[in-house]
This record gives sequence, structure tokens and C-alpha cells, in this order.
Amino acid sequence: MKCANHLEADAVATCIHCGQSICSDCQVQLKGENYCKDCSLVKAGQAKKANHSVALAAILSFLIPGLGQIYNGQVRKGFLIFFTAWLVIPWVIGIIDAYSVAKKISQGTLEAKSRPGCVIAFAVGVVILSVAFFLLLLLAAIAIPNLLRARANANDAYAKAVVASISSAIESYRIDNNGNFPSSEASLAEAKPPYLDRYYNNKELSGYDFKIDLYTGGYRILAQPRSCSITGSKIYTMENGKVFSELECQKNKEEQ
Repeated sequence: MKCANHLEADAVATCIHCGQSICSDCQVQLKGENYCKDCSLVKAGQAKKANHSVALAAILSFLIPGLGQIYNGQVRKGFLIFFTAWLVIPWVIGIIDAYSVAKKISQGTLEAKSRPGCVIAFAVGVVILSVAFFLLLLLAAIAIPNLLRARANANDAYAKAVVASISSAIESYRIDNNGNFPSSEASLAEAKPPYLDRYYNNKELSGYDFKIDLYTGGYRILAQPRSCSITGSKIYTMENGKVFSELECQKNKEEQ
């Protein structure tokens, strides 16, 4: 018996799919069964279709946007969906698309470009990015409170220095004016030379609100943080240059 494709060659087997006699050059064995070359390609295509899971494509796209497209062999589309998934709608469309395309591949109406390496690399990349993002969040959770605390401490020191500076300016004015206290902050800021380099009363500076009360027999300076524990942590009070108090601020209900 001669080979159906090579009439000069003796047949060594019969293709179990088409029944043709085949020589050793035409013979292809798949799982111990004999096929001619044409039928082996058909058999391999059928196996490829059977191995392409529609459900898996949809699940991959649901878990990681774009991964179902990469599983289907559409790498560029997969990356496009991944980087636009934060808009949500592309993510949802991607799940439906992955399912639809995988179904066409399993039915044989669309050829799948097998790229398992891309799927693995993409999945590993997403995992690495997720871990990196988590670590950044962890570092931010540690660093931000420390930065806020450092800023509050710096504001505390500034406010304390300002209270002392205002008190010193008032005392200097009193000495220069026969023991009389200034009647207004303008008397300090508009003097020649000025006792204060600027106005502080009812002003917010470095997270602190300043209040200066001037009266005939003395004065009272108050500095308190605009937002307790965030812009500052102390309340400073100076009365008549003699009584200085430093208290911890308390968050009010609105801030809490």
C-alpha cells in the first residue's frame, strides 16, 4: 500500500481521522494516535479551542482589568483597559469583551494568539504594583503624622516667641511713656521707631490666632492654634508681663 500523498513511498499507517494511507514523512502522532499532517493541524486546533476557557477569561478580567484580554491574546487592548479601569466603565466593558472574545475563540470563529508569557508577566507586574502601592500607603501612614507633629511643634515655638515679643514691645512702650500702657496696637506698630514690626491682633499666623487686649491698667495676650493638634498644641497667655501660662489645647466637638 502506497502513501496517498507520496505515491512512490510505502504507507506505514492510516490516518484515523480521514482514513488515508500515510508514509513515515506524513505520519504525525498525537497522544499515540496516527494522523496525516492536515488532520493533525485540525486536531491541534480543536484541542486549542477546547482549552480556551470562556469563564476564565471573564474571571481574569474581573479580578485584574485587562487580564482577560491578554489571556485571549489581545495584549494592547488589555493594557488599554488596565490603565483606564479607574473610570470603572472600561473595566465593566472589559469583562464583557473578554467573555465575548473567548466565546468566539472557543467556537472557532476567531483565532486565539496564545501568549501565556504575557499573562504571567502582566499578573506579576500587577502584584508588584499592588505591593508597592500598599507599601507607599504604609509609609504615608507613618510619615504624615510625624510631619504634622513636627509642623505643630514648630508653630508652638513660633507662637510662644511672638507672645514674648509682643509683651516685650508693650513693656518697652510703658517704660518710654511714664508707666502708661498703649491704648491700641497702632500705638506700638505706628510709633517712630515702631515697637512692633507688624499688627498681630485678630490675625492668624503659622496656624495660630492672636488676640491682644489693651486696657488702662495692663494687657492680656492670647495665642491659640487654629486647629488643635494639627496647627498647634498649646494655648499661650501673657498678662501684664508677669503671668505667663502654657496649656494643652483641647479639641472641640467640631474638630473631633
